[in-house]
Amino acid sequence: MDYIYKNLKKISVGFVAFPCQCSCRHCKGRGGGGAGEKLSLQKDIVPYPVAKDVVMRIWDWKRENNYKNMMITFGAADCEDFEGNFDMMHLVGNLYARYGGSFNGIRMRTAKELDQFFKKVSESGYKTCYTTFFGTREFHDWFAGRQGDYDLMINAVKAISKYHMQNVHVLFVSRSTLPYLDEITAVLEAIPGEKQLTYRPILNKSDVLTEESERLHKDEFYALPEKYRNLDMYRMKTRAEWLEHIRSPKFKENTKNYHLLSVSLNVGNMDLDKFYSTPVNVYMDKLIEEELMRRMRTPTMPELAEMYGHRNLDSDLMYDLFDIHMEWKYYYRQDNPGVDLFYGQMW
Repeated sequence: MDYIYKNLKKISVGFVAFPCQCSCRHCKGRGGGGAGEKLSLQKDIVPYPVAKDVVMRIWDWKRENNYKNMMITFGAADCEDFEGNFDMMHLVGNLYARYGGSFNGIRMRTAKELDQFFKKVSESGYKTCYTTFFGTREFHDWFAGRQGDYDLMINAVKAISKYHMQNVHVLFVSRSTLPYLDEITAVLEAIPGEKQLTYRPILNKSDVLTEESERLHKDEFYALPEKYRNLDMYRMKTRAEWLEHIRSPKFKENTKNYHLLSVSLNVGNMDLDKFYSTPVNVYMDKLIEEELMRRMRTPTMPELAEMYGHRNLDSDLMYDLFDIHMEWKYYYRQDNPGVDLFYGQMW
């Protein structure tokens, strides 16, 4: 019945299309330098037509039932560099008005090949391209774990500009990258075209925590130029400051908000025979039930604060709230092996 889905705000469909070709030191999820050996995802790859058929079946169900307030997203990991990628770029614009993507980790290409690649990206409807730089050539290549990656990305930036798409550059503010920020900022600002430079910290991930040697002390952070402290959506505080915020009435989160549900499907992990032999609403019922159970067994951040908030409380290193979120749930999973937690937004 329709009322079952009134609280289902988003369905995310994802698949592994092409493994990232880098081994960046901050990338814990793919086994970069900060997390040991690089993991092979070759066995997880799903052909684009297979993933497209899944998302379109769900999209048709949404449209037939007139679920206007339900968003369906569709994304490919790790890189949009695979057979069918330009069709996907066009499709996501139609599905939910996404007109951009990230392009680090793509295959090595000459400047001429990059020109042709980004010409097709533009023709597919993309208007914004994200690129990440860790520093200047030698440091960037070392950090990315791939020789020639800096030149590849600089040539990509030039091609993106040529086809009148916006370049959004992501630069990390951490102890190792700090010596290179001024120079790489100047290099990117000198390249013609529409651009935006954004600065962000190296965040914890769910399975591996950022080395504290990468973090800045509070006085060091506030001594930085303002543009390096204006970290896009990130807010940097000490552990004690975050603990005070989490314990205050101002803190909000969505763990127990059962009126704002979302479900995710990884096509590579799906039993496709079961998916196609089951009515979509019945399949969604099961996913919603799993989502509700996941939320019910997940502690709230104030509850986690009582368990883990005392750790390293006298530290004056700077963290984003996301860091604290990932760290406490990391500890909770260590104490409760095998638990499947909900990871939602909070502020």
